[in-house]
Amino acid sequence: MVGKIYLAKIYFTDLSEYKIRPVLIIKELGDDCICLQLTSQYHDKKLIISNNDLVDGNLKKDSLVVVPKNFTLHKSILFKYLATLNTTKQKFIFEMFCQKIGCSQ
Repeated sequence: MVGKIYLAKIYFTDLSEYKIRPVLIIKELGDDCICLQLTSQYHDKKLIISNNDLVDGNLKKDSLVVVPKNFTLHKSILFKYLATLNTTKQKFIFEMFCQKIGCSQ
């Protein structure tokens, strides 16, 4: 699942409501997965995903990967497969994520 993009129910931090949004899976943890949100409202052009970055599937719009705001979802929350990122773009996003949260390389 790592590198795949799905539609998912993304709950607000107060858990009052949710919106349907695309997410990028960056790590599997049993029945859960760590995700990054995608948005079409972007300012930083470094982390844009376009259909040229995909090995299959497609996105309706170019999307920004929201880094470093990650969250964990149960796999049952993922309800529609959209696409898979190519390995080059995956590596770049993972490196940017790690840099933003202060991982050791």
